[in-house]
Amino acid sequence: MSTKNQTILRFELRCTGNPFEIMARFQPQGKIVLNRTEWRGKEPRSCAVTGARIRPYSAGTNEAKVVDLEVTYRPKGCIVFVGNTKYDGWTAMVLDRRSDGTLLDGQGNPLPEGQPPVYLAYEVFDDVDFNEMDFGELVGEFEDEGVKHVQADDVLRQAMESGHFSSSVNSTFMAPRRQRPNVKIVLSSAPSGTSTDGFGTRIINVNRFTPHLQQVLVDELLQLVSGFVEGRYSINNLSNDDFVFAELSDVLVDCTPNEEGKESRFDCLNEFVPDSFLDDLAKRLMATYEIDVSVVDGKPSGLLLRTLDRTARDRAPT
Repeated sequence: MSTKNQTILRFELRCTGNPFEIMARFQPQGKIVLNRTEWRGKEPRSCAVTGARIRPYSAGTNEAKVVDLEVTYRPKGCIVFVGNTKYDGWTAMVLDRRSDGTLLDGQGNPLPEGQPPVYLAYEVFDDVDFNEMDFGELVGEFEDEGVKHVQADDVLRQAMESGHFSSSVNSTFMAPRRQRPNVKIVLSSAPSGTSTDGFGTRIINVNRFTPHLQQVLVDELLQLVSGFVEGRYSINNLSNDDFVFAELSDVLVDCTPNEEGKESRFDCLNEFVPDSFLDDLAKRLMATYEIDVSVVDGKPSGLLLRTLDRTARDRAPT
C-alpha cells in the first residue's frame, strides 16, 4: 500500500521583538502545535512548525530580526516514525497489545488469528489558528521523496568501483565490539527460543505455529537490525568507506521443509513480512539513529546505511 509523502514549507519572517517571544509564538512552551483550521489550502491538523531559527543579529539595535521557519505538512496517509512510535499524519498509532506481547483487537480481547494488527489512535498535539499568525514570506514548498530505493546491482557496482570494499559477516559500522555474534532467525516446528550454534551464531527460533507470526517476525527483525546498527550483532554485509549494505534477504531461514526431507529455504523474507516492511524499517532506523537509510531492491535485498555528515547537517536549515 502506497503512502503519501510529507512536504516542507519554508518561510522568511522579518520582525522585531524579544527573541524568546518570537520563538514562543510558533512553538508555545517549546511544544509542537498543529493548524486548527484550514491553512494555505492544507486541511486542519495537518501542519506543524517543526523548525524556527533566528539568524545572527546585532544586540542593542532595533533592526528587524530574520527568522527562518519550517512548517511540515503531513496529511493523513503519510506514515512516519518518531523513535518506535508510528504516526499517521500527526496522529500517534500505537499497536494494541498487552505487556506480554499478546495482540488485542482494540476492545481488550485477544486478536483472532489471521486478523491484521490493530493500532489505537491518539491525538498528542494541541492546535492553534495558523491564520492568525504571521509567517512572513513563503520561500517555497519542497516534497520529501520518502525512503529512497536503489538496485542491488548498482550497490555492488559502486562498491567494486570504489577500489576499497569488504564483504563479510563482521562490520565496524557505528559501534564496534569485540564480540558481535552473527544472527539468524529460523522458522521451524521447534519451540520458540534463542540458542547459539557451534560457530557462535545466535539462532532465534520462531515456531511456525506462533499466533500472528508476521508481527512476531517483524518485531524480531527490528531488534536484529537495530542491534546491527548499534554494534551488538552481525549480519552479512558489503561495505566500503561510504556505506554499509546490510543484506537482509537471508537473515530469515525457513527450516520447516526439513520435516519432509527437503532442504531449508533461504531468501524467503518477503514471503513472511508486509510489502512495506523495508520502507517502514528504514523510517524507524532514521527516526532513531543519525543515519541515512535506503532500501536495496533485487537479489540480494536489504538496506543501504550511511552515517550522516554532521557538518552538513548542522549547516542545513532547521
